[in-house]
Amino acid sequence: MDITSLLPGVKIVKEDGEVKEEVFISQGDKIKVTTADETITGTFMLVEFARYSEEDDILHMVRDDEGFAVQFDQIIDIVKL
Repeated sequence: MDITSLLPGVKIVKEDGEVKEEVFISQGDKIKVTTADETITGTFMLVEFARYSEEDDILHMVRDDEGFAVQFDQIIDIVKL
């Protein structure tokens, strides 16, 4: 069998009390990211995982044909559109 497609993806688990929600996003999915300062809508590209514990993971996306990065500790919510 030949591999014809391989998309990197991320599983996001959100919890609010007893309610648990799992969201899967893959490269190219439209997402809305909310931080304390702004809400950004764009296309998910990848997650850059930190190499050291004092660094933060970074979510990379494309907004208006420009690359955009958000550190995980700044993210309040992620919604797949």
